[in-house]
Amino acid sequence: HIAGEVKEALEEKLCCTLTKVNVAAAGRALKTGRAEYSIDLPAEPVTSRQIYELEMGAISEIRKQVSEQRDALNYYCVGHSVVHYYLDDYPFSTIIGHKGTKARADVIATFLPTEVVDSLCAAMAIIGCEITHLTLEPIAAMNAVIPAELRLLNLALVDIGAGTSDIAISENGSVSAYTMATVAGDEITEELIRKYLVDFQTGERMKHEAAAGQEEI
Repeated sequence: HIAGEVKEALEEKLCCTLTKVNVAAAGRALKTGRAEYSIDLPAEPVTSRQIYELEMGAISEIRKQVSEQRDALNYYCVGHSVVHYYLDDYPFSTIIGHKGTKARADVIATFLPTEVVDSLCAAMAIIGCEITHLTLEPIAAMNAVIPAELRLLNLALVDIGAGTSDIAISENGSVSAYTMATVAGDEITEELIRKYLVDFQTGERMKHEAAAGQEEI
């Protein structure tokens, strides 16, 4: 089990036992939507509880969009990003501690079938780890590579993996969209398989040797 080998290598390097894990999920069957949700405010400053209410309200609206689609699968929210907060229709990066009469959040969220999430939980349980946080690979890649102060630029992050390429778009200081494309490194391996009539593992080896600059394979 590859995850178990990675866990053991990390434990050996860090001299500790790992029991909890944060997971960035890949998903060819993800559903992404965007919605706004607003609440009326009292005279007091905006609290973190009201921020939570705004975000969860928007996610609930997106869940309705997803559930209205034709397939009968149940979906689980695996990540969301706030595009903008608004206070009395003025955009803010954060509204906590501010006063106003009406707050609104513009949110994008993505969902995976519950079967995929259950499989991730089962795989982690096999290696003795509990999932404490779940997000999506494009969100994790964006947070790792493009800090918030650079998101004023119009940037596209493309993380090319094996089976999928993760895409996240930033503009005007926030993440405005993310998705996945099922075109990635395996496409090169599959072309080698077709051209040289080899199995998948041999195709992978040929690809890596060529990438390392080896002239004769």
